[in-house]
Amino acid sequence: MKIDLNNGAFIEIGGELGKYNSLPIDVLVKIAQHLQDLVLTLAKHDLPATEAIDLKNFKIELVGFKKGSAVPKFAFTPRSENKTGLHWQVHRNTVNEKFDKLVEISNTGDYSKLVELYPEPAKRNPIVENLYSFANGFGSAPVSFVDYDEVNDKSTPIYKLNRFKPAVKKDLIGEITEIEDTISETDEAVGKIKISKRGDKIRKQIVDVYSGKKFSLEYAPEVIVVDSRKYLLKYPLRCLFAKEDDFYVIQSEMLGIIGTGLTQDEAEESFSEEFDYMYQRLGSLDANALTNHNLLIKNIINQIVEKVEE
Repeated sequence: MKIDLNNGAFIEIGGELGKYNSLPIDVLVKIAQHLQDLVLTLAKHDLPATEAIDLKNFKIELVGFKKGSAVPKFAFTPRSENKTGLHWQVHRNTVNEKFDKLVEISNTGDYSKLVELYPEPAKRNPIVENLYSFANGFGSAPVSFVDYDEVNDKSTPIYKLNRFKPAVKKDLIGEITEIEDTISETDEAVGKIKISKRGDKIRKQIVDVYSGKKFSLEYAPEVIVVDSRKYLLKYPLRCLFAKEDDFYVIQSEMLGIIGTGLTQDEAEESFSEEFDYMYQRLGSLDANALTNHNLLIKNIINQIVEKVEE
């Protein structure tokens, strides 16, 4: 049995906190905020960096409340305006699966297993911080995720939330010194290096290596400027940024847009012009005049662009 934030997850809170079959508003707000922070952190660190991610897809809402101790029910927002992008349901499922794994670890009480799930401190640290706040946010009250039989008004425990000890948290947090998008060039290869520091140990990790005269990094603009027009995006448009021989290439496979140039600036300018052309051209045509593929691209662009400033 698993947690399902798509349909709703029940959290049963016992002890003094839940004995009146109710929750103080300040406690409910704190629990909800800790849960929201943890879910958003998972969305930021566990979803593909190459896809456009709208964090509004991961808003949490209180969708129910049962008696028998205090049993609030939380779920991903059902509001249609917060279901954006091509793969919003796939992304929600991915985040739900990771959340389930975190709570399963809490059930065992062995939080050191987080190192296996997130070996890189850059990802692990924020997740540890937020899981710590969520797991310990109920005070001394016993807490479990439960399956609730609404017909018989009965709950069945799925996972128990065990306390996250401060000493364990301290041991899991690694000091990080990052050099982002740093490229070291030799006659043999180009690499992207991340440097992590934990205690007295320094670890140099090669994130990506590209041989010869080709390499790839990420390009993710939040604002696209063309002449006097400025496109403000709801979230970063993740694209491939590559160098092939003497040319720079920026490509959004999702939108079918490619920009090229002899320099990075030329490639960005070319990409921006292609984006502008696509937005203006598709926006000027009626849906009946577009192929299914172009209609899909038009809808995606309209979801991505929050505002256009002239």
